[in-house]
Amino acid sequence: MGTSGSVFQGRALVAPGARGKFQSIGANPGAGADKFTLVLIGKAANGVYFNDSSSPSLRDDQRYYTISGGVNGYNQAKSILGSGELLQAIKFATFPSSDDSLAQGPQLIKFLNICPNTKAFNDFPSLKTGQTHKISFPIPGPNGKKVRFYKNITDKTIQIGDDKGILQSRKLEKAVFNVSYIGNATAALLEIDATNLKVTLTGSTDNSASISIKFADYPTIGEVVDQINSQVGYVASLIESPEFLAANLDHIEATDSNSVKAPTNQLIYADLFMEQKFIEGTGFGEVVLGPVRKPFAGSTMFKYLSQGGTTGTPGSTDLKDAITFSKKISGLYRNILSSTLSDKTYFKQVCFDMISPDTGLETIGGCGADGVLTIPQRQDEGRTLGTYWMTYGLESFRDFDINGIEQTFPGYFLAVIDNAISAANSPRISPTWKSLNILKSAEYISRDSAVRDACIKAGTLILDQKPSDDSWVISRSVTTERKDDLILNEKSSVATALTMVRELRVGFNAKFIGQSMVDDSSPVSGVRVPDVLNYIEGKLEYFVQQGYMIGSAALGVEAFKKNFSIQVDGDTWSFMDLEGNVTTPLNFIFYILSLKPLRGKA
Repeated sequence: MGTSGSVFQGRALVAPGARGKFQSIGANPGAGADKFTLVLIGKAANGVYFNDSSSPSLRDDQRYYTISGGVNGYNQAKSILGSGELLQAIKFATFPSSDDSLAQGPQLIKFLNICPNTKAFNDFPSLKTGQTHKISFPIPGPNGKKVRFYKNITDKTIQIGDDKGILQSRKLEKAVFNVSYIGNATAALLEIDATNLKVTLTGSTDNSASISIKFADYPTIGEVVDQINSQVGYVASLIESPEFLAANLDHIEATDSNSVKAPTNQLIYADLFMEQKFIEGTGFGEVVLGPVRKPFAGSTMFKYLSQGGTTGTPGSTDLKDAITFSKKISGLYRNILSSTLSDKTYFKQVCFDMISPDTGLETIGGCGADGVLTIPQRQDEGRTLGTYWMTYGLESFRDFDINGIEQTFPGYFLAVIDNAISAANSPRISPTWKSLNILKSAEYISRDSAVRDACIKAGTLILDQKPSDDSWVISRSVTTERKDDLILNEKSSVATALTMVRELRVGFNAKFIGQSMVDDSSPVSGVRVPDVLNYIEGKLEYFVQQGYMIGSAALGVEAFKKNFSIQVDGDTWSFMDLEGNVTTPLNFIFYILSLKPLRGKA
């Protein structure tokens, strides 16, 4: 699992923390929301490009989306992505099976878009002659071009929306304070810019003077008003909350010749602040303001965000870069939507890095074929991947796309369904033989038993049909491991083992790392050897209750070995003989029904 035995067992460790791995021994071998989480990587017509380097730069958590499972989650994804294979994968993931306990799919779906889509935008004139404010649709892609904007200058209202509906504001006016000059100057002209409020006097003889109040020194309007009132010849009063920021005031330029000389009592507004707040609050726009803060000018008609709004074509390294980035995204299950073998082998390596004990990001990767390759070629791809932490969807199937049109979908979507079923319930639940929400197989591989068996032996996912109700199912949810090892070949057993490894590690870190050891008889607080042994036994009992580990009184087998031992070497603790029986799905039942003819006499 990504580390040699000698390194794993101590000596070379630097960073404190628990490490854990599992190994399959012959025939027997704190996850939180992660064990119900599916990560998807693919292309979409709309949506944030995960590797967007434009300004302002995105935080890591803004480079992907997170939705809940079920109908609401799918509708949310559709409103973001619009179309594309990533949305199609989400559709399959949110409705993977008709079985009641699996029908809602994963609790969480996290998805990355690898298309460098651009935002739709347009420039709209402001009341400053020759200056515009830019409105962009927040979600990159062509959906933003449906958004339109209208400003009614008379009643100070804005309408913005798309083909599904238009939102109209109330009157967007905000008077924040008023100011008046009552001295004997012949003129008192007001200016407000990004950094100052200034009043310039002409002809003053009564000790009143021009003022300049820097917003850096007086950032709120309460402080600005207090400063104005402290000057000879000026009167100001608050209308808005004193905490309102002066930087949000509408600008007044010298060319506006705005007098504050009494009897004028000049109102100071922040209308542009209200307009920006409304536009961005609708979700239809992001506003980039021009240098002079003046409200939007009036419109003569609706104007669309007609610039930009394109679906980008991924570059040659975009998928691999997204796979690398996805190491930052937690989730026990993850899939890529790709037909390129080099992408799949790179994905395999990244998943290997993630399940390394020092990384502690347990995951199972899913990928698959594109349907163009022959069945033997697809089997070879599955063999090439050959690991217990990877699944490979081989068979194509028929179903309706997001627009309700029947289409053929390649095998990598079957791998999505397989992982979605696993994320829908306990990791011990196998996707094997669960009724799928698809129309039918596109290839009917299972009709030829020899080909069917060869595909399963190659470690690939294919379809079968239940004789009882003719629903389509995954013949056997296997990994690409292909070794003579039930645990490593069964995806549900691997998922269960990884979940137990994670829960033990998370529990150790929370309870023991950084604590000091004390003697078993000491009354002071600290870690005692019996404390750790009791903790482990408690966790193993918990795993039994969760159905992760199994025993059988009828077979005379305990779920786990209770006489495990502990080895302490300075600051490193190791557990020896920590063995248990992991749950596995029931795949085969052999029986002999012995019959004989009826004999007897009456």
